[in-house]
Amino acid sequence: MKPLSELREGESAVVVVIEGGDEFTRRLAEMGVSTRTPLKVIRGRGPMIVEVKGHRLMLGRGMVPRIMVEPQQ
Repeated sequence: MKPLSELREGESAVVVVIEGGDEFTRRLAEMGVSTRTPLKVIRGRGPMIVEVKGHRLMLGRGMVPRIMVEPQQ
């Protein structure tokens, strides 16, 4: 398990833990990101862009270190 911020472009992972309060967790859930959500990193520098459920989401640099993932092969 590692922070989403450590993944590189093209890597895929599954969300394991979201660290933060209820508001942060709720905000991510509204965007389609919760535990067990698969995602793929489209752009890793600056604001990170990930693909989730066929949609691309931009996640701020302060958000991605709080999303813990399990990298997938």
